[in-house]
Amino acid sequence: MKLHKTMKQHDYLSEPGEFCRVIGTTPKNRILEFLLASRGIDFGIGDIARETTVNRITTYLIMNKLIDEKMVKKTRVVGRTQLYMINPENERVQKLMAVFNTILKTKLPQIITT
Repeated sequence: MKLHKTMKQHDYLSEPGEFCRVIGTTPKNRILEFLLASRGIDFGIGDIARETTVNRITTYLIMNKLIDEKMVKKTRVVGRTQLYMINPENERVQKLMAVFNTILKTKLPQIITT
């Protein structure tokens, strides 16, 4: 994606996506949106915090809740960093993926034509 000359990548990432616009822009939803969009890829908590622009401490708290709910799972350790990804086997995550995909399919024609 090509960004406007005066727009920094960080500015782009701080804007919520369509999922958050429909479901609600909360720190938890921003994290879920990021993980749903990046399913199959694992990330450290610091990366998730940076990409979602959610405070690092808040990201830790939310991730712990998502892990307890089995919506997010630990995948591997790289160096001293624990990596995490969305858990596609979780029933709630499967429903969120369906909603995410529906929103994406609805918005995709609008994005392509603009």
